[in-house]
Amino acid sequence: MSDHLSLQYQRLCAHCGAAFVVLYAIFWCGFGHNLPPLAAANLSAHDLAAIYAQHRWSYLVGNSVAAAVGVLWAPWTAQLFVALKRIEGDSPVLSYLSLIGGALTTWVVIFCPAIWVAAAYRPDMPADIVRALNDLGYFTFNLTYAGTTLQAIAAGAVGLADGREIKLFPRWVSWWAIVTGLSFIPITLMPFGTSGPFSWDGLVSFWIGFGTFFSWCVSMGICMAAEAKRRLNAQSKDFSVPSRTGGKARLNA
Repeated sequence: MSDHLSLQYQRLCAHCGAAFVVLYAIFWCGFGHNLPPLAAANLSAHDLAAIYAQHRWSYLVGNSVAAAVGVLWAPWTAQLFVALKRIEGDSPVLSYLSLIGGALTTWVVIFCPAIWVAAAYRPDMPADIVRALNDLGYFTFNLTYAGTTLQAIAAGAVGLADGREIKLFPRWVSWWAIVTGLSFIPITLMPFGTSGPFSWDGLVSFWIGFGTFFSWCVSMGICMAAEAKRRLNAQSKDFSVPSRTGGKARLNA
């Protein structure tokens, strides 16, 4: 594969982060009734099952599509790994940690919507099972934050260590990645209450957690896309020089 085509793919993968944010917000948050999530921990099984029955098709469509578009996290993660590895050099341990964390995150954002689909799939399902599936979805989605924490902190640490003249990330973007990773840690308290800031619809677990996550993804994605574009432009200049006739002559890669 030519360097030019590789950079085009890298730029495309960098934009997958923003695409993930937009599409996941539309289908998981919007159609899936997760903006904010139901305060289901305080609902009776009967009331929760009634809500699932009332909005059955919205739950099915929103979470089915969310499970599909969740795969966009994978190309964004791959591009982040390539960009970080370029900084770290021959011993890219943090880059690999970020890659592993991103792979785990991809599994979570694909797998968990399928649990909510299962909760809405059979209208005649016993209410207790609907509530159990709903609980399983939210606890799996949130308590598996450690993979994303690993990805974000590793990426931020590499960004801060970038000693090149033109850095991949501004320092504030790298620090924000670390803040994002740390912001998930209080979610560990989610199982110990049914309401308040640490519940799955609360200030800490939902609004702060997803606010930092989405903004981190977009900020790093913009920087990676800009770097790929900058390298493409530099490559285009290197590939063409003035010819003796005043035109442009193509150079070999």
